Amino acid sequence: MVLLNESSFKKERGVKGDKRGLIREAAIRVFSEKGFHEARADEIAQTAGVAVGTIYNYFKNKEDILYDIFATEFAQRRRFYEELRASGLPVVEQIRQILEEHFSRLNKRRELLQVLLRERFEPGRELKTKLAQLYREMVSYIEDLIRQGVEEGWLRRCNPKIIAHAIFGTVESVIGCGMIYPEGEVGEIFREAPKELAEFIWKGIGMEGG
Repeated sequence: MVLLNESSFKKERGVKGDKRGLIREAAIRVFSEKGFHEARADEIAQTAGVAVGTIYNYFKNKEDILYDIFATEFAQRRRFYEELRASGLPVVEQIRQILEEHFSRLNKRRELLQVLLRERFEPGRELKTKLAQLYREMVSYIEDLIRQGVEEGWLRRCNPKIIAHAIFGTVESVIGCGMIYPEGEVGEIFREAPKELAEFIWKGIGMEGG
């Protein structure tokens, strides 16, 4: 098992190597290797290079760590979306950049990819409810973007909520390739996905797509 420390954590992730973040990154590694249910707190602590008790200074339990992994990832996505929204770029370009960022980020972080794909269906009822709220927030942003595109004449008239869920589901389906294809093939798929999906979306709901 590869151990993390604050120095390597900063180098790998480019973020402040605080203990909470260090534990979260260690959990991503352990969850990706063993699965959420099989992972133990002492394994996370060992990977993070901290005492087991230190984990409970920051998290209540494993479920709390798993939620923090999702919440942190989605918070980063929201920041990127908000920056795009403030940029004033055309809706079509915003969609393209969202796809580029999404696939590029997960292509670089395969362990995180595995956790996001596999563990979203595994948690208990309380955690599942909290994760559902995070996903609704992401879809809501896409919905607002579609609505804006319709109002500005970039996209045909449609039901923004349905289209937003369709886009989100399509992207998640392609991301799922990370679980079923060899690593080299996944990299190629993820590199080509933004262009292919942007064209797919445009032909479906763009004014020129009819």
